[in-house]
Amino acid sequence: MVNSLLLAGAAALAAAQVDIPEIPGITYGGYSYVNPSGQWIPPTTAYSKGEYKQVVMLSFDGMHQFDLMDYVAKYPNSTWATIILKNGIMYENARASEPSDSFPATTALFCGASPRVSGIWWDDVYDRALYPAGSNCTGPIGSEAAWDESNDLNSSLIDGGGALNVSHLPMQLTAWGTCQPVYPHNYLRVNTVFEVGRANGLVTAYADKHLTYEFMNGPSGVGLSEIYTPEVASVANTIQAQLAWDDLHWSALRNWTKGNFANGTKNPDGPPSMYGANFQAITWAQTNAGYLDALGAQPNKSLEMALQYADARLGTFLGDLKAAGQLDSTLLLVGSKQGQGPINAANEMFISDVHLTASVESAGIKVAQTTADDGGIMWLVDQSQAQAAKANLLANTTLGVAYVLAGDEIQHAGFGSPWLDSRVPDLIIGAKVGYLWASSPRFEDHGGYLPQDLNVPLIAYNPYLEPANNSIFVSNRQVASTMVKALGLPLAQLDGYRIEGTPVLPGVFKWDN
Repeated sequence: MVNSLLLAGAAALAAAQVDIPEIPGITYGGYSYVNPSGQWIPPTTAYSKGEYKQVVMLSFDGMHQFDLMDYVAKYPNSTWATIILKNGIMYENARASEPSDSFPATTALFCGASPRVSGIWWDDVYDRALYPAGSNCTGPIGSEAAWDESNDLNSSLIDGGGALNVSHLPMQLTAWGTCQPVYPHNYLRVNTVFEVGRANGLVTAYADKHLTYEFMNGPSGVGLSEIYTPEVASVANTIQAQLAWDDLHWSALRNWTKGNFANGTKNPDGPPSMYGANFQAITWAQTNAGYLDALGAQPNKSLEMALQYADARLGTFLGDLKAAGQLDSTLLLVGSKQGQGPINAANEMFISDVHLTASVESAGIKVAQTTADDGGIMWLVDQSQAQAAKANLLANTTLGVAYVLAGDEIQHAGFGSPWLDSRVPDLIIGAKVGYLWASSPRFEDHGGYLPQDLNVPLIAYNPYLEPANNSIFVSNRQVASTMVKALGLPLAQLDGYRIEGTPVLPGVFKWDN
């Protein structure tokens, strides 16, 4: 993996023809040493080589493309209709990540990488190469790695207790034989757009829902100038509370446009050039109340409120950018990192996810871990039993299993090899439409591989863009490459682009048209 810091260091070395201190005139390979420094490249708020000075990604989690289309038809004077789509490129066939759980979905947006490359499959996974938390790397190898609020010091507090609970983190043996905890950013195998930006001297920022989303710092651990993660699990289970939580992110965004930290104090380095945030009210309303019809054309009262609130706040944010003199020079990417389902609440079949495990283990096949919502993944203790486990799940018609990929079938589908990669599951389980496997009843959830999970809105907006409706199939992974290119940064420094060739979104840049 290309280390963005090394690239940045090489660039600095080439640019600064400085003699070695006290040894005038000595150079190596045509380059001179730079004076040693423990600091990052001096921050700059603009990068002159790109078409834009700022790039922002906003995700309204849970939103479907049909939600956007229905809303615009219903509210022709909305921010979406009169501003975003008026000068935006809409990708009507944008697709979220597979699996569509929040962790790989976020990775898709800001790394441009699939689970095969990023190593991120879900927010609750199993890794055959790690040791359980608190084990001191002794005993059987293989451990759950949960990247949710369970890792907070106190998830009932808005700051999550102020830090991650290190005693809850999985552990790994280092190359020199010591045992250490694995932080979320350690678990990510590829760099983030924020690492690319910061390594090139830019200020970066990001806001999300759990402390574990510090993984957006990337493997370096320092890709973000500021990360803001008010704990959503601490918020009351009402739409009003969820909207108030979203407002924390809107407030952070406003402060960032002003060159402040999220808390409103002045950032001496100025406003970020690359930043993003997500919002939870829409996904909360879907999860807790669903739709009133089979097609999703009639949102419940809470969902309607969340959609209207998002529209109004989006308009306010555009005003913030304009007030800061940044609107014309900002590429704004707006969409959703994942959808949700099932849509038709009348036909929903809720089955506790423990039944998937129980079914397989009833055949004498021991399960290491099952993670599921409206799709699932499973790791086995004995990987050679994958085909037998598949046969068991398909034979149990009460579970609502549509298909199963097992063993080598997973590699053939492009997800990597469970035999060679400690993180790749032994089974990928597709649910039939209407089925939801979860630990507790709910109207909708995400993580699966159905259109309800994958068909999400995605729009590139700038006041000077020609409006267009692009019907080509695109991936949310292309957001990452687009963010890097928007600021004129080298695409080759983004691992997702370098390894998987993740292209930029079509039509955004002048020289691509």
